[in-house]
Amino acid sequence: MTSARKNIMLGTAGHVDHGKTALVKLLTGCDTDRLAAEKERGLTIELGFAPCRMRDERIVGIVDVPGHVDFIRNMVAGAHGIDVVILVVAADDGVMPQTREHLDILTLMGIRRGIVALTKIDLVDADLRRIVEEDVRAFVRGTFLEDAPICGISNVTGEGFEGFFGALDAAVAACEPHQSTGLFRLWIERAFAIRGFGTVVSGVPTSGEVHLEDRLTILPGGLEARVRRLEVYGEETDLARAGECVAVNLAGVETEIIETGMVACAGDAFEPVTVVEADLGVLPHVPHPLKDYLEVHLHIGTARATARVAILDDKTVPPGERRMVQLRLDRALAIAPGDRFVIRAGMAGLADGRITTLGGGRVLGTSNRRTRRNRPDVLQTLADRRDALDDPAAWCALHLKESGEALDLAALARRALAPLEEVRRTVERLREEGTVVGAVGERFVHRDVVNAVAGRLREALEAFHSANPRRAGAAPADLLQEVGVAPAVFDLALERLVAEGAAVRAGEVVALAGRGPCLSPQDEALSGRVESVLREGGLAPPGPAEIAEALGAPPERVAAMIRLLADEGRVVQLNDKVVMHREAVEAARQTVLALFAKKAGFETTEFRDALGVSRKFAVPLLDYFDTVRLTVRTGSRRTPGAEARQALEGKQKGS
Repeated sequence: MTSARKNIMLGTAGHVDHGKTALVKLLTGCDTDRLAAEKERGLTIELGFAPCRMRDERIVGIVDVPGHVDFIRNMVAGAHGIDVVILVVAADDGVMPQTREHLDILTLMGIRRGIVALTKIDLVDADLRRIVEEDVRAFVRGTFLEDAPICGISNVTGEGFEGFFGALDAAVAACEPHQSTGLFRLWIERAFAIRGFGTVVSGVPTSGEVHLEDRLTILPGGLEARVRRLEVYGEETDLARAGECVAVNLAGVETEIIETGMVACAGDAFEPVTVVEADLGVLPHVPHPLKDYLEVHLHIGTARATARVAILDDKTVPPGERRMVQLRLDRALAIAPGDRFVIRAGMAGLADGRITTLGGGRVLGTSNRRTRRNRPDVLQTLADRRDALDDPAAWCALHLKESGEALDLAALARRALAPLEEVRRTVERLREEGTVVGAVGERFVHRDVVNAVAGRLREALEAFHSANPRRAGAAPADLLQEVGVAPAVFDLALERLVAEGAAVRAGEVVALAGRGPCLSPQDEALSGRVESVLREGGLAPPGPAEIAEALGAPPERVAAMIRLLADEGRVVQLNDKVVMHREAVEAARQTVLALFAKKAGFETTEFRDALGVSRKFAVPLLDYFDTVRLTVRTGSRRTPGAEARQALEGKQKGS
């Protein structure tokens, strides 16, 4: 059956008693009034779903939403899944209050395609029909329905049906199928029990796919359930997708504890929150600016909650304008970035002080913590999120950028709320484009993060050279601490500076290109003499104080020269009292490898005897070899470290 379905959702909207339900029945043969109260009163109270077969035999869904003002909240719940809307206006009534509010809500919910059905044309003459059509055309001017066809139709006689259906078919054909990327997530429209099967939840998934035997989590509450059976448009299937009317038979959860407005989702990626960040727009015809911290009725997905609107970049939101806000809810909901919402409230200047739609927008973040007003960093982050929401690649890249660190694919998938394989493909494209760079351990960093850290590293090196004119450069470990980032990001930033020629590795240190030590002729000479003494000392060299005494030089100047030689990698400072020439350290390294070639480990005394020196020199050498991973210490015993194993394997291959 999956191949015959096109996961597009149609929806009706319009004033009460303008013929929405009758039109759906004419299209589908289904009566979407399912409650006795609906049939008795002749109006729709709750959402009704039905399958609709188009001319190419593809089946799409249609949701009939209530029009009466008392049930406008259910209209909002239905609108969250609509791709193509049929705005219904009765020819004998014309545009009415709920027509206007429904169009506002449809616009706020991001719907951009539809047609207008002018119903009950059998009740009016040609002149009145023409006048109403002109009124409707004026009404939709400047909206997403401005160029939509207006199709006259009688639900009683069938007059105009072919023209109406042709226009609807064309709108559906021009509409791309609802994207089923992302993790599965379903706002529950209703929950009920069927004898012999148990709990069933229904609604329109906003993202992803669900298969038989999948494990789902019900939020809030964290209940886990297994998908026992799936139906789409009343027919059994093994796969349901975003943009389809889905009924999910769940095993392992009781019906009584599931409510409208809960979410059934994949895994543990989503969390209920009470504070979200959003891009909010206020409708142009609202009589007054929306004030900071106004209490509103929030409609999101199939859920309703009371919320305060905290404006983040101003003190009010004027009619027709947009602002970044935080919505602070009175109860936790499983909201996710990208969710569209509507806010409604009573407001001075409105007729009878009634509750009406004020505006709406999209959720950009779910921080679950309050933030202060007018923070440029927060506002920029939210603007970036707004621009990236509908582009999976941009969304993944943004989360890498926001993290400021190296993330593996699993961590990025959790942040982006996307399946692992989907993220893997996206990251590969981003690497090819150069937006993302790889780090050690199969982790990834955003290019802008690397560039920003490289800039800070350059500043740190500049400051180091200014403060230490006699030093060859700064130790990478010290720079890492100064810059304050993860080692993987630091390494990439340093590699970038070196590759660009802005920095150089000078022995054991890093320096800006062209910024070596500034030494006087006397210091140059002293440096050479200190190196000669240490080279001659071999594996048992004199200490810094002894060198200063032997050369007749101030101890502080000798210490500075030793530090410079160590920076350049010509000597190794093993501890405060022992400094060896690099050649002696290399000889000791070869002794270690020779001992490991004979057996898997050795004692400190064995190493001491092999070198023919005292513990004063043998122990600092072994401690140094531990730090460079040549050896691994266990008590007084040393075994091969990673560097020794690699060297030994190389010798074996060479032999």
